[in-house]
Amino acid sequence: MMIKKNIENTTGPFVHSVYFWLKNPDNLENTNAFEKAIRKLIRTNPQATSNHFGKAAEVEERAVVDNSFTYFYMMIFSDLKTQNTYQTDPTHELFIKEAAHLWERVIVYDSISETT
Repeated sequence: MMIKKNIENTTGPFVHSVYFWLKNPDNLENTNAFEKAIRKLIRTNPQATSNHFGKAAEVEERAVVDNSFTYFYMMIFSDLKTQNTYQTDPTHELFIKEAAHLWERVIVYDSISETT
């Protein structure tokens, strides 16, 4: 039996979702370097109120599912201004410097809750 909850915006008002495709996803040295860099970002970045970092889940194949990415990272920010501050924060810039050479593609989806 599935219990339906009546909860809105459980993760926060501004969601920053980032999908990474590594150049060599089967290379252990590369994946370890990427994971080390992003975990450092998670530990040290002051703007995010919460984080989620993971790999593509091996779910049942369906036409609407894209699990071609190597890693997914989601950050929650209190508002757009805070997310904009994050973009030039030294912790974010260091992550890019340490890991950009490891990925071939990055896609970002940002979402903001509407106020009612």
